Parts: sequence; C-alpha cells; structure tokens
Amino acid sequence: MAAGRGRRFAVAVGGAAGGPAARSARDRQRYRWQSEHDGLTRLLSQKQIRKLGQAAWEQARRQDRPISVVVLDVDYFKQVNDRYGHAAGDEALRKLGGWIEQAVGSEDLAGRSGGDEFTLLIAGDADRAAAVVREIRDAIEPIAVFDDRIGISISAGICADSAAFDSLGALVHAADGALRRAKQEGRNRVVLAGADARAAPDAGGAAVDPHADRLVVVGCGIQMGRHMSPRCESEIRLADVVMCLVDPFALAMIRALRPDAVNLGEHYADGKDRRDSYREIDAAIMAQVRAGKRVCAVFYGHPGVFADVPHRVVRRAREEGFSARMEPGVSAEACLYADLGIDPGRHGVQSLEATQFLLQDRVLDPAGLVLLWQVALAGDLTCTRRQADRAQLQRLVDKLRRWYPADHEVILYEAARLPIETSRIDRLRLLDLPEAQYQEFTTLVIPPLAAVREPADRLAVAPLADANPATG
Repeated sequence: MAAGRGRRFAVAVGGAAGGPAARSARDRQRYRWQSEHDGLTRLLSQKQIRKLGQAAWEQARRQDRPISVVVLDVDYFKQVNDRYGHAAGDEALRKLGGWIEQAVGSEDLAGRSGGDEFTLLIAGDADRAAAVVREIRDAIEPIAVFDDRIGISISAGICADSAAFDSLGALVHAADGALRRAKQEGRNRVVLAGADARAAPDAGGAAVDPHADRLVVVGCGIQMGRHMSPRCESEIRLADVVMCLVDPFALAMIRALRPDAVNLGEHYADGKDRRDSYREIDAAIMAQVRAGKRVCAVFYGHPGVFADVPHRVVRRAREEGFSARMEPGVSAEACLYADLGIDPGRHGVQSLEATQFLLQDRVLDPAGLVLLWQVALAGDLTCTRRQADRAQLQRLVDKLRRWYPADHEVILYEAARLPIETSRIDRLRLLDLPEAQYQEFTTLVIPPLAAVREPADRLAVAPLADANPATG
C-alpha cells in the first residue's frame, strides 16, 4: 500500500452511491482511512507507517530484496511557526506531504512520524532512496501564506538495509542518526549512513553506528500521556535498552511501548540513602552504554531539572568518548506557571531547593516570585527522610520571616500527574506551613510581597516582553 494510493481510495469512496447499507460501508471505510492516515499531510500515520513498514521490511528480508529507510524533516521549522504562525507551518507540512507523495513509488511507504519529521521506506537500495529524496527536493518551491512567500528546505538521512541490522527499529535509528549529522553539517543536505562503519562490531559484539548517540536522556513530562513528545517516544522505541526512573503510571505506559523497559526505581528503598541509589542508577546506565547498547534513559518531568543523575551520566558518557545528549521534557515548574497563571518574566523568580535555602546563607528578593522545591524534605542531610519534619518546617518559616510577615499568603503546589487529577493549589498563611500536609514533591510558592514599581515610561520596556512570543 503506497502513500499515494490512500488518496485515490478516499476519492473513490467519497464518490460512491447507494442506500443505507452502502453508506454505512463507506463510512466504515472512510473512518478506517482516517485512522490510518495523518489528517494534515494525508500520508500514513505514525502508527501505520510503523505497522506496514515492519511487514515490508520482513518481506524484503524473506525475498532478499533491497530496502532503505529515509528520515527527513524541515530545516528551521520552529522559526517558520514563530515568524509566520502555525497556519504557515501547517501549510508547509501539507505541501511537503504532497511533494513526498508524488515522489514515492507504488511499492514505497511514506508517513508523517511526528511534528515536521517524515519516514519513508523505499523499495530499493540507497541510490534509489537518494533519487527519491532528490525528486522531493527538486519539487520544493516557496509557499504562499497570506501576502508572504516562504522558502523552506529539508534535510534527510538515508540508510540501506544490510545484515548488520537486526530490526527495522535499528535501521530507522541509523537513518535518524544520519539526519542529525545532516543538521550538524549545516542543513539542506542529505547524509547517507556509512554502511561499512555501521557493520563494524564494537567491543560488546553489537553492530552500531559510531556516529549514533550511545546514550539519550529524555523526559516523559509530568503527565506522560499528554506531555511526552514524539521525539521522546521515538527514542524509547528505537533504543536497544530503555531504563526508566518515572512514576508507576508512566512506567506502565512506557512498558506498553517497550515491555522490556528496566525500572530504575527499584534502586530506592525505605531508609536507604538516596545518594547511594543515585550511584547505583548511574552505574546501571553506564554499564549498558559501555556494553555497546543504544540506551534511552527516561526520567520523570524534565530530565535536567532538579535531577542529578541525568546530568552526571551524560557528562560521564562524554568523558568516556561516547556520544550522549539530553532531550527536554515538560517540568513541574512549567506546569506551575500554567496552573497558577504566573508569568515569571513579570517580577522575576528565584528557584531554590528548600534544604539548600534553609542551610545556606541565601538572600531572597521578596519583590519577586520565590519557589522552594522539595519543601517536605527541608533540612534533611541524611537523604533518607521521605516525610515532612515539623521542626524543620518551623525553621524554614522562621528564616522566611526575615522577608515576609507571618500572615503572608503562600501556596503549596503539586502538579497533576494524571488527566483525571487536578493540581493541588492550597493557599495558606506562612505561619501555618508546619501543620500542612506534604508529599515529597510538594513545592512552596511564595508570591511577591509587593509589586515592583513600574518604570516611568512603560512603553520603553513593553517591546522586551513581546520580543519573542515563544520564550518559555
């Protein structure tokens, strides 16, 4: 089933005539077509390209026929959205989908794999795949949006199948690595994954692309079902080993994608020093990296925010000569700003870990927003406590009284982890903090004590706030 056939099928269905039974059959066919295709580009959906691609790859293997994978995306696509609006971005993707459909053959598969990224399975070797990409690039022309004409370009990575690959996922991963190299080398180009380098076994005996990232650290967001990005899901699917430090709900969802996902949370235990757990998790991840596996380490929320292990393993992997990177995720702080309707750019923000603030000589600016994280664990130097300590909370209140009156309204915030939950937003007086209820992840939000005096010429600073709508 080629991507182009789907469009002709939809037109034929829409033009048929008949009674109620025929209309019911047409409706079922239309709904099925819609479920299998991307609504914007009309190419195959991410799920369908994966399903049909697996069948095509297996058939090519059985019949000893060449097959290649192309992964391509739009250069600087975010800038198109930011400068011209999402309508322009959608039109660019719609046009690109049409150019792709015209270039692929009847035995090829083409689908939108997420965002501005497309995956093609070409029935042929790398030369034929390169010819298809060349035809797509030759077809690209400026896109008319309102009174503007927007020029776009694409980058692509190509990888031809060989005995070195043990799965379609590994083949796609290599093509994706070639796409990343195309981006690093300047964009608007096509890079072929090196077949001879790809086939060279590493110390662990596994065939890997030496240019591919050996370790990718991703964040699944606070609500994984809503916050997980297509890039995060792609890395989870394509990795040799998936290792997770997430909440039980996210772990269940990840294991629906990867039943073999490793639960790093098993390194924690009641009364155990969390620093020992961190070292064990670090060692477990690095052991897989050193064994030659492509590792995806998944962390709750944003992997680089209030998280020591993700930064440490990326740094260690790079120090040992492995390619490693971190992909961002939705953090609790991002949820906080949305749920409380706070713009951190209005009065500024200080964001501190509660124990760090309590025990160090830190000075607050009460005219700005203050966030104290892991407030329930304030004052815990043993890294074993999981419950709030009223005496330490009273110490925290006493220190905050240097800047705030006892009746200053503060907020205890907990982001909702499930779509059926609501975020906790409890407003109370500062002096009542020791008697409140806490989770390990409760955040103390301290609103500004007084509004910052506005500049005499407000217009002089207004453009600064609107200069980049995408900031944050």
